Amino acid sequence: MTDGLVLVDTCAWIDFLRYQEGELGNQVAVLIENNQAAITGVIIAELLQGVKTEKQQQQINLLISSVTSFPTQELDWVNAGLLLQELRSRGITLPLTDALIAVIAQRYQVKVLTIDKHFHHLAVELYV
Repeated sequence: MTDGLVLVDTCAWIDFLRYQEGELGNQVAVLIENNQAAITGVIIAELLQGVKTEKQQQQINLLISSVTSFPTQELDWVNAGLLLQELRSRGITLPLTDALIAVIAQRYQVKVLTIDKHFHHLAVELYV
């Protein structure tokens, strides 16, 4: 059941993990408290690539084990590629990771918490 869940983008997780007070991080904290925060594999990979300390690794491991995770399906990769192809035909080039996050959010019919401006080009509802 995905009712009320919000797919939290990498930038929001970073704000939550790094800063004591930040508007985006505070929104993540509320989502976690209400069991509404969700993550997916590509976001996990983006977070892990930035790990510099054992403490950060432990924080991400805890996060991964305690929030809802949306699995990526083969069709998500196809849909992300098709979405990027269509956008590129209109002169818009976006990262594969953002397109993949968008198609996963669409499939699960959830909003995305992000401040990444790329998502304004993607057909997802933003959590504000």
